[in-house]
This record gives sequence, structure tokens and C-alpha cells, in this order.
Amino acid sequence: MHAGFEEVCAKAAAEARNAGHPVLALWREEIERVEPLLPSAPSRSTFFWSSGDLTVLAMDRAIAFPAEGRNRFAEVRQAWERAARTMVSGGPGDRATPALVGAFSFGEGPGSLMWVPRVLVAQRAHGPATLCLAARADPVHGVEDDAARTAWRAVSWLAGTVVRPCPPLPVTGAAIEELPTAEEWKAMVARAVGHIEAGRFSKVVLARRLRVRLPYPPDLGGLLHTLVGAQPGTTVFAAGTGTRTFAGATPERLVAVRGGWAETMSLAATLPRGSTGGDDARLRAELLGDAKCRREQAIVTDMLRGALSEVCHEVEAPDEPEVLDLPHVRHLHSRVRGRIADPETTGVLDLVERLHPTPAVGGHPRAEALGWLRAAERFDRGWYAGPIGWVNADHEGDFAVALRSALLDGSVATLFAGCGIVAGSDPERELAETWLKFRPMLSALLNDQGGPR
Repeated sequence: MHAGFEEVCAKAAAEARNAGHPVLALWREEIERVEPLLPSAPSRSTFFWSSGDLTVLAMDRAIAFPAEGRNRFAEVRQAWERAARTMVSGGPGDRATPALVGAFSFGEGPGSLMWVPRVLVAQRAHGPATLCLAARADPVHGVEDDAARTAWRAVSWLAGTVVRPCPPLPVTGAAIEELPTAEEWKAMVARAVGHIEAGRFSKVVLARRLRVRLPYPPDLGGLLHTLVGAQPGTTVFAAGTGTRTFAGATPERLVAVRGGWAETMSLAATLPRGSTGGDDARLRAELLGDAKCRREQAIVTDMLRGALSEVCHEVEAPDEPEVLDLPHVRHLHSRVRGRIADPETTGVLDLVERLHPTPAVGGHPRAEALGWLRAAERFDRGWYAGPIGWVNADHEGDFAVALRSALLDGSVATLFAGCGIVAGSDPERELAETWLKFRPMLSALLNDQGGPR
């Protein structure tokens, strides 16, 4: 590892001097599995991803691509294309391994940040792991960090990840504040329904926050370990910069690209799980037969099908939705996939830009719903409901919609939850739905899997 990475760094430094611009050095190799693959302590930049059979853990930055504004997706895509085109890579590891990680803000404000980690480990459910080491070579100063030091830090960091988190104890003394208050938020829902009935838009997704003041800062590795165990069927994620980390367990994929195919998910409508088998079956049938829920989910499916049809052949979407059962809630969902017409010009970041925000997190029609939403919510969503994920050197990757999440800042956690408002939405029922969506993260933070209410 050490010698091979050092050689790649030396080649990148020479390329940078000759070209007159920075060059990325990337080394990949297989290593033994790391169990559990969880952050032992936050670094300057921490990224975690656990979805299906893939787990990714990364730390620190070799190169960062911040962006903001309407063109934030295009700016990052173009920067990554330039970096990947001139990159010097080596090693026997899998080229499909993630190389660029991070998250985009929901709106056009600052906060979007994708980066190439200095150290990244990716492993599937079976087989070895892949270790990636990266460095930035400057045309004047050469490689910013010594290759041997980066390799040593990787080994030290991996040694720390094999410490399994201790069983958590229930947290007492937490203070919880609703933002906005329940009555204020129900009034907003009623106003949204009024605009829908007046024909301004057909759907809008309203979010609210829960500020939780804990007696001590949560342990990130322990929190993620809890979410992975308690929320099967979701993507558990964390992205941290400095002292702040955004983490969650989302059921919704935005888009994945692999082998020339793009796949997305239409997810909408929410009902709780039943306390008995009979009750659960009744609620399942109720969700499938609910005209309002079907209408809400169909809006999302139609938008995704149309968006993929513009760049894909053979777009597939089922005529009827299925029920996605999660530990506390269930949703209507449909898989939508298509064969990309021109993989050379359409990568995963192109589709992220095309799809975000879907009607599942913004509204429909998009411009009218988002215009009203900006004035109504009166807070910056930040990374909540934005795309979070990874990209490889071939512009394939996987992005989720950052839901069921919290921003962790010291001993304060700000949780987010939203509801799709359509004609016929009842403010009281929508409020109850936000508590269902707060429950996974709140239970994990308080180490109380019984939930708050």
C-alpha cells in the first residue's frame, strides 16, 4: 500500500508541474474486512453510508468541491469531470469504488459540498473491502501530505473502527422544542390546502423541526450502529464537517447509476405500522386503498418517469404502487428505471440535477410549490431533503434523499420531518405524521426504541 501510493503521488506531482494545475492521486487496493465499519471519532470531514450490501466510511479531504446557487450541481459535476479526467490512479482495487462523497443543500443557499476523501473504505456484504487513499498534487508545492503519513493515518484510523460501540443507555433529561409549534404548523398546513384548492399548485411538502438538547453530545459511531440495526430497509448516512454532522436513516433513493442503467424511487404517503398482525394488515390495505395517498404518490411517479424518459430508453415503471414496510411506518413506493441513452454524457450527477427536488420533498408543479414554500417555512432546510451520496471515477454512483435525519452540533440535535400536503389533507393527521417521521432518529438519540409518543 505505502509504496504503491507513494509512486502514484510522485506521478501526480510530475503531472501537476507539467500541466500547471492541481492533479488528484488515487490508490485502490483490497484489504481484509473491517467489522464494524463505523466512525470511531469525527475527523475534519466524515462520511458514512450503509445501503443494501454496501457500506462506505471515509475521513478527511484530499480535494473539496463546494457550490451554491441554482447551478450547484453543474459546478460540482464539471469540477469532478476535470479532476477525474486528469487523475493519476493505481492499484488493483475495484474502479467502481466510491471516490467522491458528500451532500447537496435542498435549496440554492450555501452548504453543498462534495469531496474526495483522503482515506475511504468500501465493503460489500460478502468479500473483502477496498481501501482508497487520495492526495492532491499542487504544481508548485507537490503533494500536500506525505504519502507515508497518509498511509499510516489510514492504518491507525482503521484500527479504531474495529471497536464495537458499547450498548447505549437510555438518555434522561433531554429538552425538546417544536419549531414551529404544533398549532403554528397546523395553521400552515391549512393555508397550503387553501392554495391547493384555489389551483395554485397540486402538492407542497411542508417540513418542521424538533430541537433536542441532550445532556451530553451523542456518540456518532454508536448512533449509526443503532440506526443500522433498528432501521432495516433504509440508507443510514452521516456527513460531517468540523463539529457538525448531519445523520439519518432514509427510506428514499433519489437515483443510482450502474452499468448504463438509472434507477430511482417514487416514495410518498405514510401510515403507521399496526400493533398486532391483524391491525397491521388492515392499515396496509387502507394505505393501498386511500385515494389521497394514491394521488400523492402518482404525482411523484409521473414526474420521475417523465424525467428519465428525456435521457433514457426502456423506462420501466409499474402500473400499481407497492407498500414499503419499515419498522414504524409504511409508504407507497414504485421503482422507476431506464437504460441511459448516452452513458458518455449522462452520469449520476446529471440525473441528480434533473430529479432534485422531486414532488416527494418539494411539491408540484415545482416552481409554484417551491416559491410558496420559501416564504412559508421561514427556515433553511440545509442538507435536509437534499441529495446525499457518492460518485465513482466512471461517474456512476448512488444518491439518497436525506430524510429521517438530524443535524448534530455538540449536545444539540435538530431533527427534521416533512409531509406532503394535497387536496383533502387534514392538519391534525399531518402533524401526527411528522411525529412518526421524527421517531426513528429521536428514538436512536434517546436510546429509547419505544419512541416518544
